[in-house]
Amino acid sequence: MGELTNPRYERFAQELAAGNTADGAYEAAGYRKHRGNAARLRANECIKNRVREIQAVGAEYAAVTLQSLIDETEQARIKAMESPNGAAAAVSAITAKAKLAGLWHEKVDQHNTGSIQYERIERVIVEHTSGDAALSDDTVRNETTTKAASGRQPPTRPGSWSA
Repeated sequence: MGELTNPRYERFAQELAAGNTADGAYEAAGYRKHRGNAARLRANECIKNRVREIQAVGAEYAAVTLQSLIDETEQARIKAMESPNGAAAAVSAITAKAKLAGLWHEKVDQHNTGSIQYERIERVIVEHTSGDAALSDDTVRNETTTKAASGRQPPTRPGSWSA
């Protein structure tokens, strides 16, 4: 079908395809505000067909698929490998490609730092090392940090916490 010959009709159709109301599209096309005329023009078959055409072309253009992203990433990798210092960019492209394909899994930190269990484990480790040898400066700093972070007194024996 192509563009409509009347530039105001074309603009009206484009505004409708962009999601504007008939009233808004009618005013944007250069007409004076008139709800009845806007509704009548929107019902015009030429306008309806042009709106469908614009929306179909827009949907094709905007379609992003997993395969299209992988293809673009592959093109970036090839371009990076052609440049003399493009190894880092190529690795980044390969990583992105693996993530898109679902073959790359990020490591998740399994530690729940700041919890009572974590502090207790840390405390047991400190107590164990201090029982074997004299406390080093690092151990003392670690105990102070743990005490300050938790706001609690260190345990008098393993498993007992004082408030």
